[in-house]
Amino acid sequence: MIYCFDIDGTLCTNTEGSYEEALPYPEVIARVNSLFDAGHRIILYTARGSTTGIDWRALTEDQLMSWGVQYHELLLGKPTADVYIDDKGMSVVDWRKSMTEISETGDEKPKPSESSVLKKRSYLEVTYSEERAPFGRYPQLLAKWLLDHYCKKPGRILDIGCGRGDLLDAFEGLGFEVAGIDISPLSAALCTKYEVKIADLEKDSMPFAADSFDFVFCKSVIEHMNNPTCLLEKALRVLRPGGTALIMTPSWEHTYWGPFYIDHTHVTPFTLTSLRDALAITGFESIEAKCFYQLPILWRKPFIKPIVWAVSKLPLPYRPYKDAPWSEGLNKFIRFSKEVMLLGIARKPKREE
Repeated sequence: MIYCFDIDGTLCTNTEGSYEEALPYPEVIARVNSLFDAGHRIILYTARGSTTGIDWRALTEDQLMSWGVQYHELLLGKPTADVYIDDKGMSVVDWRKSMTEISETGDEKPKPSESSVLKKRSYLEVTYSEERAPFGRYPQLLAKWLLDHYCKKPGRILDIGCGRGDLLDAFEGLGFEVAGIDISPLSAALCTKYEVKIADLEKDSMPFAADSFDFVFCKSVIEHMNNPTCLLEKALRVLRPGGTALIMTPSWEHTYWGPFYIDHTHVTPFTLTSLRDALAITGFESIEAKCFYQLPILWRKPFIKPIVWAVSKLPLPYRPYKDAPWSEGLNKFIRFSKEVMLLGIARKPKREE
């Protein structure tokens, strides 16, 4: 189907000509984007400039991009009127009411989400406190390892779930141009030196332009989502053709016995097969998925893998899962011998010439 949407008063506030002051309606934009993603053709039609003769196209396109609106065509030149009569017209009030009614029937009602918890300032303050997750060299070591093995050279990278900005710092230190996105409002306050935007990618549009990043990095995020493909689809959209996604999530096979649920907002576990399938279903290609140990010493000395495996089988307690007497270094070795991650590497298809 073809859908034609007005902009002012429909997708954003009606500013009566002060278009630069318009504010978006996120819930309406999310519904428009869902129609776009479902394959419908989206045309935006506006009367901006019809009376004054001012060309508002550049401003309008910039606003639509910053609001994350997905569309196929933007038409300027709609005549200004107080009442529009059309045999296929629907008022925005009725359309927004239909969105609520559909949601309440259950036909399109989203699954329950923990996003309200994740949006709280206290979530980052508790789970990423310096006591729980002390600052260290691991982000720099991980970023360097990913650069050497998969990125090969720096580019523009988006960190989805950037938290307090540890990986933003690490990638920037290696020469990447960085940007971040997080569901927690606290993240923007913690990462003021970078371009960090706040959004719930299960509900909101991706607030970055399509085809604008060479790499997307996402660590410990998709397990928090009831519908992780929402995130993967939006990651695919912002990647440039041929760009690489690096997705990390706990391995259910290695954490099902307890550690997976040490964070109560974890809702979707992944195995190697399900991670590959999710990436393939989303539209990625050249997909690789592997078990990944967060032990830099193992990256440098792979011959110690038998020791790591042996430690993983011992009934040794470790923090924060249980109280333990070990030093911080030994505690990390025990913990990350047992708590294995998955690393998914996938590329956005290149456009055919």
